Order: sequence, then structure tokens, then C-alpha cells
Amino acid sequence: MHRFSVQSLIALILSANLSLGMAAGPALGTATARGSFTIDNASIAGNATLFEGNHIETGKASSQLQLNNGARMQLAAESSGVVYRDRLVLEKGTEGGNFQVEANSLRIRPASKTAGAQVSIRESGTVQVAALSGPVRVTAANGVLLANLQEGKTLDFTPASAGPSVQTTVTGCLESSSGKFLLTDEASLARFEIVGTSLDKEVGRRVQLDGTVIPVSESMSQIQSTSVKELSKKCSHRGTAAAAAGVGAAGARSDRGRDRRGHRVPCRHRGRHRGRRCYRSGSGDREDHRR
Repeated sequence: MHRFSVQSLIALILSANLSLGMAAGPALGTATARGSFTIDNASIAGNATLFEGNHIETGKASSQLQLNNGARMQLAAESSGVVYRDRLVLEKGTEGGNFQVEANSLRIRPASKTAGAQVSIRESGTVQVAALSGPVRVTAANGVLLANLQEGKTLDFTPASAGPSVQTTVTGCLESSSGKFLLTDEASLARFEIVGTSLDKEVGRRVQLDGTVIPVSESMSQIQSTSVKELSKKCSHRGTAAAAAGVGAAGARSDRGRDRRGHRVPCRHRGRHRGRRCYRSGSGDREDHRR
């Protein structure tokens, strides 16, 4: 019969704990809640440390997730997901924050650390994405760009099964540039290259287009057109502005120094337009783009 000294037993226990700690890997961050929640089916009250691949599920209270890389998320009540170093895989409920989220094969990624999104999975399987601050990109599992949401915009998505293409309907102004046909969808602000027949006669017009989306690059996907319906002979100013916003911040028009209709605010009328300042110069009234 083997006998172990006290020192041997202590060494054995320390070795086992060290092995378990190394197997768990470095901590990703912490989760806190006013009520109880579960991590890997273990009930937690107050707060807990998060590790790679932890499954977290909230109860009647929401839970705050703070990762060591600076990402912050709020998992709403009755929600669940799996936390990884570079993403949260949302399984049910609602999440809000500045972290990349996967939801029913969709990829939702805020454009910067200051941007934030709210992602909700409905009982029907529909995924609702709201851009809370800054632009938010939504792509399919195969890389197809589905939307480039600007701040304050909300859209619902019905994820298709993962495959080489996605059926879609887009609406916007058909443009021609460098021998290519381009369209920025008015709803999603996603910009596409359009491929098909009889498109040249629709250039400069507002159209509704049905087709198949094929991933081409990170910035722009391609739609193989199956049908084109003309909605207007000319593109509206609103549609043009939306297209500019879809291209990027450099193409978006600022409304500072302008009234609600987009007109410049002269200094003599500045009292009527609170929050939109102006200044005078030798060449007349000009708006000051500071608030």
C-alpha cells in the first residue's frame, strides 16, 4: 500500500489545478449581472470570468460582458450565446454592443470600436439588426454584403442557407462607371455591381431589380440580374444622397449649417435654427460646421 506525505499531496493538488488552468486558456473578460445567469450550465450569481467558447445564458436579468480587448456587450434577458475571442455567436434573444456577432449564418460587424449594433433573433428565425452608432456591415456566411447600415437604421433579414449565391431584390439609381453598371440599394445602402442584359437603357433611372447576389470582393458584391422594373425616369435627390452615404463617409453630405430642407442658414436667420451656427466674412454669410 502506497503512502503519500503531506508535501506530496499538496504538490499533486497544485499540479492538477495548474493543468486545469492551462487547459482553460487565458481569460477573455468578465460577465456581470444583477441577477443569476449560467455559464456552461453552471449557475452564477453576480459575476464570473469568461473563457474561450463559454456558453452564457441569461435569466430574468440582462448580463454585461466586458472583454479584455475592449469590446463591450449587453446580453438581454432570456438570451444565450457562445463567446469567442473575435465574435459572439448569438443563439437566441438580443445582444447590443461593439463586438462582431454571428446570428443564424449572418455576420454583423460594427465598422469601428465606437460603432455599435443591436442584434435580435426572432422566433420566426428573422434577424433584426439596428445600427445604434456609426455604420454597421451585415454579410452572409459566404461573404455576400447584404447591408451597410448607417446610424439609426434598422433592417430585418431572413438568412438563407449557406450557398454560392443569395436571391435578392434591390431598389436604387442605376449608374454606369468604367464600363460597369452599379447600384446602391436605398434600404440597405449596400453597393452592387449589376450584370445582365438591356441595362444600358436604364442608366440614370430609378429601378427595382431582382437577381442573384454573388460575392466578388469585401467592398462590393455582384448581382446577376434576372428582371429590371423601371420606377422613375430620373433618380431622386434622396436616392443620390443615399448612394453617396453607402460609398462611405467621404461621400456623405453633412447637414451642419443647413435647415431641415438642406438649405444653407444665413446668419440673419440663425435664431430660427437652433444648433446650426454661422459666421460672417467679407464675402457674406457662411455656415460654421461646428455645433
